[in-house]
Amino acid sequence: MSVVPLPFPALDAPADRAARLSNAIIAAYLAATIWPMVEYVRDTRDSTSLVLHLVALGAATTVVVSRRTELRRLRDLLPLLLGPFLYVELRWLIPGVGHPHSDALVMTWEHALFRGNPSATWAPAMPWRALSEVLHFAYASYYAIVIVPPVVLYARSRRDEFAATLLALTLVYGACFTTYLLFPVDGPRYLLGPAHAPNGPVRVFVLHLLEAGSSRGTAFPSSHVAASVVATLCALTFQRRLGVVLAVLTLGLALGTVYGGFHYGVDALAGALVGPACWFAARASWRALSLAEHSATAA
Repeated sequence: MSVVPLPFPALDAPADRAARLSNAIIAAYLAATIWPMVEYVRDTRDSTSLVLHLVALGAATTVVVSRRTELRRLRDLLPLLLGPFLYVELRWLIPGVGHPHSDALVMTWEHALFRGNPSATWAPAMPWRALSEVLHFAYASYYAIVIVPPVVLYARSRRDEFAATLLALTLVYGACFTTYLLFPVDGPRYLLGPAHAPNGPVRVFVLHLLEAGSSRGTAFPSSHVAASVVATLCALTFQRRLGVVLAVLTLGLALGTVYGGFHYGVDALAGALVGPACWFAARASWRALSLAEHSATAA
């Protein structure tokens, strides 16, 4: 009697444990934010956001509790697929929580650290179109920075590295999004408008992109900076040549968030601190998951 091999190995490898942990974090976050979503629906009388929220929660919960090998690919990719929705729904969750926005407090930090407001003064002090376009290009590269490295790893069947990268990104987004709910900050773009930087095609594209996809109250810490730092650190660990490119883009992105007037300087600085912290936390979690596998194998 021949035995047909399964398309995937057993579901206790570190990559499986990491994927389950990433989805468990997302499921816990979605469960904890049902209440503010209900509050938002009560105010707006539009239940579409709540339905989408519950569908996302159901998907994340299913891949966590199920051990079906058929769901492994969905379990692997779900954090990446849900990321854009989790950001967009902050525009509903933040009003649902209802905490006051803290720009005034953040501005006091800004003046204490920088003796001014670089998000309003830097671009007028250096109104150079080439500089503006380069920094806005780096800012727009954010999507490639966080999406391309894990996609390349998965396409090359480097599943351990993919799972470790997704775990780090899940942690950093979870930290940033939770902060936005408890400590919303609008940022200078909403209060003062974009910085008076020279216009060019890249800057115009970025402004249209932000107008279409931004969620108000998500300035501190800058998730653009925090997630890009995490993606860069993961790439430097697993894809060194790509990591070097990402490091240059991430530096430009961090500068561009302030030059373009999208974030306060302290937003970018906080993101630069949150990113490594979450990366170290992810590394520690991965080591624990690996040790758990070795212990189970030895037993």
